[in-house]
Amino acid sequence: MYILEDAAVKPVQTDENGKYSITAYENSYTVKVGAKGYYSSEFTVDLKGDVTKDIELDPYIGYPGEIGYDDGTAENAYAFYDKGNAVAVKMTLDKGQEKAMLKGGIFKFWGADFPDPGGTDFAVEVYDASGDKGSPGKKIAGPFKGEALRNGEWTDVDLSEEGIIVGKDFYLVYVQTNDMDHSPGLASDEDGEYSGRNFQFTDGAWSKTPAEQGNFMIRALVDYEVSVPVITSPKDGLVTNQKKVVIEGTSSPTTTVHLFNGKEEIGTAETAEDGTFSKEIELQKGENVITAKASAASGTTDASSPVRIVLDQTKPRLSIDSPEDGSKLNKETVTVKGTVSDDNLDSVKVNGKKATVENGQYSARILLDNGKNEIKVTAADAAGNKTTKKRPIDVNFEAPNITNLKPDEDRQLKTGETVKIEFESSADLEAVFVIRMPLTNLKTAAQNVTELPLREVSKGKYEGYWTATSASKAKGAEIEVIVRDDYGNEARKTAKGKLYINEKP
Repeated sequence: MYILEDAAVKPVQTDENGKYSITAYENSYTVKVGAKGYYSSEFTVDLKGDVTKDIELDPYIGYPGEIGYDDGTAENAYAFYDKGNAVAVKMTLDKGQEKAMLKGGIFKFWGADFPDPGGTDFAVEVYDASGDKGSPGKKIAGPFKGEALRNGEWTDVDLSEEGIIVGKDFYLVYVQTNDMDHSPGLASDEDGEYSGRNFQFTDGAWSKTPAEQGNFMIRALVDYEVSVPVITSPKDGLVTNQKKVVIEGTSSPTTTVHLFNGKEEIGTAETAEDGTFSKEIELQKGENVITAKASAASGTTDASSPVRIVLDQTKPRLSIDSPEDGSKLNKETVTVKGTVSDDNLDSVKVNGKKATVENGQYSARILLDNGKNEIKVTAADAAGNKTTKKRPIDVNFEAPNITNLKPDEDRQLKTGETVKIEFESSADLEAVFVIRMPLTNLKTAAQNVTELPLREVSKGKYEGYWTATSASKAKGAEIEVIVRDDYGNEARKTAKGKLYINEKP
């Protein structure tokens, strides 16, 4: 813990119980709190007498990255005549990253021959990029002591305990704490591509360093935040009949993703350089609640949003109740009805037409062809399971044709005399005839007509007889024959020959 506004107040550390105490003059201060593996925090305090403040830090889960703009070889080195001057390199996080934890800085210095005699002491500070045109702005951390290696090796300054969170752009700063004769020479890469990211602090102000000085060899070590995984496939609510499914998603690069079904861990996958991952898992029957967590050396993230997957390998239950099996119909349409049940029913189709389903009952009106028809009902659920039932029906919506109907001439009948009625038509019909007397009340006559049977004497040939009684008397009675087939079709025809019963024509 340290006060940003007063570098004279030494930073303090909490004890084993997390307690701390900072002493400073009465004033308003910003207190920075940081710890290894946690987000840093700041708070302001008006120090007028003793003040108590409790702080709780959130854990930071990260994976390592390095930011630098030199080619790794030094061609020159520089040192300021006066202490307090500084060099800063603007660091930019990887694409898509908005913040990171600064774990350290690495600095390359010239050998012991420059400056002469030179020294090893320096300091490190961190600034944001809120200055004019993105130049160094507000100091967000430091100073931190560093000790230079003057043997050609990189000097590593460990900042992992400080909990420094940096934004998209920030500056890592080398501060010369002594005059030139007692300081190290900061190395410069002069033959690499010039980055334009180098600034110097002299005469109390920041300015860009001359391009001919090249890229100063300062690099930042960061931990990018491990993002909570996002499962991108399959979508939440999937219903499938496949026991194995591939889980795909995104998280941070170079992390391990742990997959869970409920509370049970069911597999791990390593993320690719672009942060994507893929893993085939095996589902349990029924609902599966899949989540993912990402882990790195510093810890494990929270769980992703759950994706619910239902494994359904049971086919729908289906029946056809109407029309009955083998039905004979004389209509051009029929309404097919039945029952269906499934926990994840998607559709019922009758001969390709979607049926209406309500309370476990389905119905669909379909067109029929004349002749043999097959009703095909298919129930499908959301998982892809299907049940199909078939029912043959016979359709004939053409009435039978009556030919060669006799008598074809008028007949005179006396009591006891008989007339033969005959005709030809389709085989296996129900055939009857009626004698229609020439009465004036046609409605009453139609209601009181008695149908008399005709017999099929050979295939398609029908005959019957009628005998006149003493009670029968009519001038021009008509003989009408009626045939009906198994489909419900009916045909009628009146014979040309009329009957004169106990009457003269």
